Amino acid sequence: MLHELRIRDIAIIEDVTVSFGPGLNVLSGETGAGKSIILGALGLVLGGRGSADIVRTGRDGAEVQGIFDLTPEVREILAELDLSVPEEEELLLVRRSVSAAGRSRAWIGGNPVPVASLRQMASTLVDYASQHEHQVLLDMQHHRGILDRFGGLQEELAEVRSRVGAARELKRELDRLRGLEDEQRARADYLRYQLDELDSAEPTEGEEQSLEKDRLILGDAVRLAGKAREAEQALYGGNGAAGERLGTAVKALRDVAAIDPTLADTLQSVQEALIAVEDAGRVLGSYASRMRADPRRLGKIEDRLAQLRQLARKHRTDTDGLVALHARIRADLQEIEGLDVRLDGLEAELRRASALALTACAELSRRRREAAGRLSSLVEVELASLAMPHARLVVDVAPLPPADGVDLGAGVSASEHGADAVELLLSANLGEEPRSLVRVASGGELSRILLSVRRALSGTSSVQVQVAVFDEIDSGMGGATAESVTAKLVDIAAEGQVLAITHLPRIAGAADHHFRVEKIVESGRTRTDVHLLRGQERVEELVRMVAGTANTQAAETFARELLDWRAGESPP
Repeated sequence: MLHELRIRDIAIIEDVTVSFGPGLNVLSGETGAGKSIILGALGLVLGGRGSADIVRTGRDGAEVQGIFDLTPEVREILAELDLSVPEEEELLLVRRSVSAAGRSRAWIGGNPVPVASLRQMASTLVDYASQHEHQVLLDMQHHRGILDRFGGLQEELAEVRSRVGAARELKRELDRLRGLEDEQRARADYLRYQLDELDSAEPTEGEEQSLEKDRLILGDAVRLAGKAREAEQALYGGNGAAGERLGTAVKALRDVAAIDPTLADTLQSVQEALIAVEDAGRVLGSYASRMRADPRRLGKIEDRLAQLRQLARKHRTDTDGLVALHARIRADLQEIEGLDVRLDGLEAELRRASALALTACAELSRRRREAAGRLSSLVEVELASLAMPHARLVVDVAPLPPADGVDLGAGVSASEHGADAVELLLSANLGEEPRSLVRVASGGELSRILLSVRRALSGTSSVQVQVAVFDEIDSGMGGATAESVTAKLVDIAAEGQVLAITHLPRIAGAADHHFRVEKIVESGRTRTDVHLLRGQERVEELVRMVAGTANTQAAETFARELLDWRAGESPP
């Protein structure tokens, strides 16, 4: 439901706020008062074209704000637009502005968005029927939705969406792997070459540092052995070595400590020093004996270092990085070599998923064809009562073109909406073949068709709640046809909200909320005012619509009778 529409500085509208209610909302007034400007402003907030021409003379820009119910369907669209709205919120503010320079901006729930986002939401919020815009009927994308809502096919549609979605994901992955197959096989040959090279080298982590340490020691072996022997002699093996002198000290301290125990700890320390010196001497002696020049081993170490460093430069890493590279290449090669197994598995999964999707699509198509016949019959009955007695509306359910869906096999292509392309076809006159509604219907016919479709949908539990907007649907009508239009509008309004511009007193009299649109001249400028009529004001407006300026008692009586008419009663 549209709760409020605020319009500022559009054409002759200066600042108008209209608070609409549930049921049938009617706008009436003299020609040129601004009624269509109001609906044009609604179209603007729904993403319609906006230009500098609409801005009121002398103003910097124009703005429209609409406050709508935040229904589950609207929340779904907001999620698709990546817009979040708190769960506790029940209303949604949609805003659009156009500057005097022609620059357009849009907001949804306070978030700036592209104008295209408003258009994406439009058909969820409003069924718009006017002489210039028929958003629902002129967009084939909505024809399938009309049929599905009429048939109550939400469960079948959800099953198809799930099954086709699963098949599409599997096919996307399968196509990706197939696209990589030739490239990956060529890459596998190169990886095998790299793996053989690294397998041969068998690099280990920290190997370069260890080899570099050994290379330095072997390269200076003679000098290191001499220094170790020199240290061994000073500590242990030579005349007057530290060990010999410490031994002398130990013997002397034993004699002293035997008499004076206060030197026992000192004796212990010197004994420990002697042991440490003797151990160090033996280690140094062993080291000096082992350490000798080994050109062959040194050459091997240098060759290994050269091999590792050359490989590291080739692969643009360091020698430790070769270890990680080795593991990664082995894993990549295993993945590629397992590609055939993965492809076989995915193909089997896709066959199973496609079979399930085909079954779900076939059931949805069957139910759609059944619903299409019923919808056509109902709409044709409605059209006959709207002075289109020979009109035929065909709900054509045809196979979806291959380019529009995923191939499920068996010659069937399907999208998340099923395997059908649905289009409304019209034959307005006897003997004519039904043709695309988009190409053959006039503005007046489209308005009547939308009214008939909404009437046919009325009472179905699956109807999506939208605002139905009719701009002068009664143009050129009278008599029984006008009565029929009025009855249908009342029926539709009983389940939702209808906004209608009308010149017919019958429709205005049946309104739940009646607004008069009029021009007011103040201080040399014209502006539009919108006023909700109550009581005698409604009578006076209906008299004007019935008799113009000739305010007769008969006109007032007729106006009061119209106000007493409600759905189910015989209209006067």
